[in-house]
Amino acid sequence: MIRLERLNKFYQQGDEKIHVLKDVSLQIQQGEFVAIMGPSGSGKSTLINIIGFLDHQFMGQYRFKGESMIDQSLSDYARLRNQNVGFVFQNFKLISNLSVAENVGLPLLYAGHRRKNIADQVNDVLSSVNLQGVGAKLPMQLSGGQQQRVAIARALITRPSFLLADEPTGALDSHTSQEILKLFIDLNHKSRSTIIMVTHDFQVARLSQRIIRILDGRIESDRSVDQ
Repeated sequence: MIRLERLNKFYQQGDEKIHVLKDVSLQIQQGEFVAIMGPSGSGKSTLINIIGFLDHQFMGQYRFKGESMIDQSLSDYARLRNQNVGFVFQNFKLISNLSVAENVGLPLLYAGHRRKNIADQVNDVLSSVNLQGVGAKLPMQLSGGQQQRVAIARALITRPSFLLADEPTGALDSHTSQEILKLFIDLNHKSRSTIIMVTHDFQVARLSQRIIRILDGRIESDRSVDQ
């Protein structure tokens, strides 16, 4: 589904040109659960920004479902992002004055769906993350783990091609982190959801199927996880 070939990324910092990604090549198949690891400054955030259609300025080749991303317009990137990527962030990024159901349904409203047609889809996706009956509550009435489940439901509502989870357990305690990781595993196994997860924690990464390690802008290793 995702194929990167000799990807390079540069940033201009004053008079200096910083080489952030260096000849990165990798493939991610439909239905994989992949963890990307690396220290701060390794280039992992830049890499996921490119994979998630947030950054279109790079050298090399990016093919998504066989289609080259080279020379795509900004509007093409917005369309690809909205139709194919579900984002899950460390700090949830829920809108505090909207109900859980309104937060989850927001991507469908942005996509032009009618409000009256959204309710059933919201209820279904909340059930899929074990949050039945909380749709009328505000985010702050929920625990951190429940708020992250709401964020995952919001990411799933458009039925994206893949989930891009950036440190999804970083703001959670260890017990709640395990619950969220179990949810990811269940989504991957039962729904064949493709999940790309960025983490600095090996104990989190080892629950994926494959760990890609990045160091100094290069892929240091790419190995299957022995479960």
